[in-house]
Amino acid sequence: MSGRFKPPGQCPACGEWVRRGAAACDDCGACEKSGWSGNTDADGLDLPDDEFDYEDFVAREFGGKSSKQALTSNVWWWVALALLIVLVVGALLPAFG
Repeated sequence: MSGRFKPPGQCPACGEWVRRGAAACDDCGACEKSGWSGNTDADGLDLPDDEFDYEDFVAREFGGKSSKQALTSNVWWWVALALLIVLVVGALLPAFG
């Protein structure tokens, strides 16, 4: 029956009303060419497979940290270390004086 549907009537794929003379269902996009199947929702969108690895995609698309981000991160670690050393030395000097 899927290839024999002729509008008007209910779409065999989604059940929505298809008007007379329509080439495709306005709701789901099923048409005579697709056999009025429900698999037409994402036809031609070039969507990734079900086994799409989002983490891998992000790593390939955006890479790791940029050198500027890495440098900024390292600078803050050195600033924190220097501040800690200054605080420790400042706390110990009055005790020896």
